[in-house]
Amino acid sequence: MTSHQIMSNKFVQNNIYKILGVILGLVVLSLICSIWLGIGQSFRIIFGSLYILFLPGLALSFAFFKKDEIDIIERIALSFALSIAVVPLVVFYLNLIGMKITALNVSLVVAAIIGLGIGLFYWKRKKGAVDNSA
Repeated sequence: MTSHQIMSNKFVQNNIYKILGVILGLVVLSLICSIWLGIGQSFRIIFGSLYILFLPGLALSFAFFKKDEIDIIERIALSFALSIAVVPLVVFYLNLIGMKITALNVSLVVAAIIGLGIGLFYWKRKKGAVDNSA
């Protein structure tokens, strides 16, 4: 087992209750919203908002800043700001080149932005590990 896998496992072990707490909180919020909306629509609103308004910026914030460079509050604020800035711009420019704006296309674009952020994060991390060892 590599040191990265050990660190990753320790991270999950140390934070599993926080992660489950956040997921449980979102589910409870969805259930509360289902009083006024249908259960499917409330889950779609809560988790769709998280997917569109937070995750792309979070992935990009990890690509731009190291883990210890900014604290959690700054990372959360930056995640919302980056998501609100990047997702509409990318969708707008893809619409200009002829791609239709549909729920599926926007979901795939957001997934590509998240994947790009994660890819940049791992690339910078691998590059940093190679540079530090030389």
